[in-house]
Amino acid sequence: MKTLVTRRQALAATSALALAPFAANAGELEKVGMQLILAADVSGSVNPARYKTQQDGYLEALGDSRVLNVIAELDPPVLAIAFVAWAREQVVMVPWMRVQDAKSMELFRNRLRQTQRPQIGINTLISKALLFCDARFDQEFTGGRKVIDVSGDGDDNQGIAALRNVRDALIGKGVVINGLPIIVKPPEHIFPQQPPEGLDVYYRNNVVGGEGHVIIESIGFDNFKQAILQKLLLEIG
Repeated sequence: MKTLVTRRQALAATSALALAPFAANAGELEKVGMQLILAADVSGSVNPARYKTQQDGYLEALGDSRVLNVIAELDPPVLAIAFVAWAREQVVMVPWMRVQDAKSMELFRNRLRQTQRPQIGINTLISKALLFCDARFDQEFTGGRKVIDVSGDGDDNQGIAALRNVRDALIGKGVVINGLPIIVKPPEHIFPQQPPEGLDVYYRNNVVGGEGHVIIESIGFDNFKQAILQKLLLEIG
């Protein structure tokens, strides 16, 4: 006697088979001590000289042995790290990588060093950057704190209402948003002008949040290396 299979049953079986590899992969994600996204501003105000100073700062700070020391204190002692550039749009410059020792950190730094600056607009859209970063979590790794490390030299061109809504939604999900506002003071020039209350105050009120969040301001781009190193040590440790 033949068993009749309805069209609905056939479709359900096909869908189950199609989803099976994804379900298996989801169960196989490696657990790490922390998922960290470094999100760097590449908008129009970040001219070539400022961009180089910013990238060199990331590279030097990540190469500091003290960063590896705090990674070793994670549970498990593995950091999942990615690098995102943002302006009007966003792009992943370095996808998720597993860092647990000097060799793996050097691989990440080399990947960042060799990746060209993306041309993704001149605007500063922090809220869109946060949403983009949030969608990257639990894709390659799982577990640990989920941290977005935002550095930038301006406020959100679309206003603070949407930014606060996005920030609060992410904090509600357990994401931590840390900030590194780059304070540009005379005789340096920047356009558009930074918020009158100060970019550090703006970040505190509208960008950062979550349990144990950190904000470290950089006074100009030349102080960026020291600022990012200090923040890495605080946010990972």
